[in-house]
Amino acid sequence: MTGRKKLFSTLLLLFDWLGASLGFAASAQPVTLTAEVTVVNNSDRNIDGYVHRFSVPVSDHMQQKLVAIRYDYPEGFERKAHRRGDSDYVELRWNIPARTTSVRRVHFDLELSSYNYRKVPDSVDPNPAVYYLQPRKYIESNSSAIQRLAAQIERTYETDEERLRAAFLLPQQMIEYRVQPTEGALYAIKHGKGDCTEFAALFVALARAMGFPARMTTDFLFTSRTEFRQPNHHSAEVYLHGKWIPVDPNLALDPKFGYGFGVGKAKKIVLNRDFSWVWSNLWPKSFRGYSRYTDVNVHWKIHRDGKDGY
Repeated sequence: MTGRKKLFSTLLLLFDWLGASLGFAASAQPVTLTAEVTVVNNSDRNIDGYVHRFSVPVSDHMQQKLVAIRYDYPEGFERKAHRRGDSDYVELRWNIPARTTSVRRVHFDLELSSYNYRKVPDSVDPNPAVYYLQPRKYIESNSSAIQRLAAQIERTYETDEERLRAAFLLPQQMIEYRVQPTEGALYAIKHGKGDCTEFAALFVALARAMGFPARMTTDFLFTSRTEFRQPNHHSAEVYLHGKWIPVDPNLALDPKFGYGFGVGKAKKIVLNRDFSWVWSNLWPKSFRGYSRYTDVNVHWKIHRDGKDGY
């Protein structure tokens, strides 16, 4: 066995030991994610049929279970699928009179659990779409630089899991953590810096370049705060042994978070996948020339005890 493979085997054992020692048998934690939109109509016209959409936290992730969606307003809501079908959103529609402020809240009740992918049975998820093998913006799996790194990993390691674990470790070795605007995998290789987005994007790009379906996830990480204007973290998932395995190359830098390759604690909420929009809105045709007289503000809040607090 080469020195590099010995080092990799040692790291593999270390990560497995961390996964077992960090307490992945904890009971489910009830949590509520509240999405609030405030629309200020400063115009002298009514907004008849304003549409607002919020992404729904994913319900098919090892970490979390979506228990209920609560919306306590008379007009109700519709639940629809994002274009790729890998996550959902809710669509709200209501009227906003002239010169008024209107607020709507949606509560997503969840159960979060620590997890270890080795304890989840194989072959439970359907085969992923070809989309998750293709390059896209920020995930440049067809670039020569990423293709070279992927080929080097394939030459060095023999099994699928060894190759994916190597791809998981590579961003930690190549990227200096720095908060920045989203740049993606290729930028991270060229400049050697990035934040959680670049860590996850590089892993996903390497996995796709090696023929493994992989995707980004957009998360709320609530280790230090519980209120947000938008999600504050990105991680990833890769399809292996018939299941989507969560992967977090960035949080794995610090063992206190309890996240790594296929292991994790209940410290974040996974909202959606592969850069799907977080929220969007639509003005009725009768009002589109007046939208400049409005303000739309979105606020997210996490309630750890499962109570919405409003």
